[in-house]
Amino acid sequence: MDNFFAGFNTTDSYAILFIMLLAFLFGLIVGLLLRGRRIRALKAERDAAIETKALAEAELAGMREQLALKEADMKRIELETAELHDKIARHEEEKSKLYYEIHQLNAVVESQQSTAKEFQAIIDTLETQLSAAQNTQQQLQQTLEKEEDSVEDLAAMQSFYNASRMRMDAIEEKLRLLESENSALRQSLDDLKPLSASQTIAAAPMIAFSLEEEPEEVIFEPGNKDVLREKIVIETPPKDDLSLIKGIGPFLEQKLNQLGIFTFDQVSQWDEAEIERVTHEIGYFSGRIEKDDWVGQARRLLQLKQEHPWALQPLGIHSTDNADLKIVEGIGPKIESLLKEAGINTWDDLADTAADRLQEILAAAGEAFRIHDPTSWPMQAQMAANGQWDLLREYQEELKGGRIV
Repeated sequence: MDNFFAGFNTTDSYAILFIMLLAFLFGLIVGLLLRGRRIRALKAERDAAIETKALAEAELAGMREQLALKEADMKRIELETAELHDKIARHEEEKSKLYYEIHQLNAVVESQQSTAKEFQAIIDTLETQLSAAQNTQQQLQQTLEKEEDSVEDLAAMQSFYNASRMRMDAIEEKLRLLESENSALRQSLDDLKPLSASQTIAAAPMIAFSLEEEPEEVIFEPGNKDVLREKIVIETPPKDDLSLIKGIGPFLEQKLNQLGIFTFDQVSQWDEAEIERVTHEIGYFSGRIEKDDWVGQARRLLQLKQEHPWALQPLGIHSTDNADLKIVEGIGPKIESLLKEAGINTWDDLADTAADRLQEILAAAGEAFRIHDPTSWPMQAQMAANGQWDLLREYQEELKGGRIV
């Protein structure tokens, strides 16, 4: 190192050192300039990034505000939807009440019609009696005119005439009372007619019958047996209680009977064309039969009638055959035969048999019987054996094929 600096002892050497110093200074200045430019560029990028960040934050705040508005709209829509569901439920309830009131009014109108017909028959009878009394009076007057010479006969005739007159007056008074009652009854019917029409604008076809209809008068004359024979029904057709089908009340059942529809079997075979025809004939709501599934209900009731005939009998009428195992929900004729082959012959036997044993009997009979669930059978049989029919009916309403639904 000392030798290196010792060589710088000439003017040229100092010049070189000076040049090198200038170069170093120049490089330092250029570096500082470049660094400052780089710093300015970075600052510009930083400012741009800050500005971009501010814009992004402003946009994020706007998005959050929009999200909050959307959530508020969603809650409002949910509240409106809940209110609409409540309104629909209330409308359905009001509609059901209206249907019930319609059926009640129809029953009242039918009762009033029947009463009016009875009063009309009484009035006709009294008019006949009055006419006969008037004829008797005329005959008495003629007799009195012919028998004026006979005082005793005249007195007797006068007495008979007075008695007849009194009877005729009593009949006329009764007739006036009946006419007054009949007028009041007709006024009640007239009051019911607009009430029924105003409440059933949408359901007008349901009560499209005439209050003015009168039954056909049949006159039975001595020796005229053909008239009577035409009115006698030789054979009564089989009839099921169609009111067991949900949606069919006494009024609609009567309408169906008038069309010749009496059994579940007939209803279960309806197709679309027949449903449309029946809907038109009974004046019912279009599509209501399909909605209430009359055909499906009729098929299930027909199957129930075939497997458990006693179940469709009115309350208070029950099977008295202790060996009729088909009263148990889930047991049909084939399963009853299997159980009796296994020694289970009565309700008591079935009540004392464990469900596992019943399952073994079904499993041994084949795959078709394995799917049945006999868990509830002993309990049902015990209720039947104890005569707890109401409790059995309530319990079976919760069952389907022997299973609790």
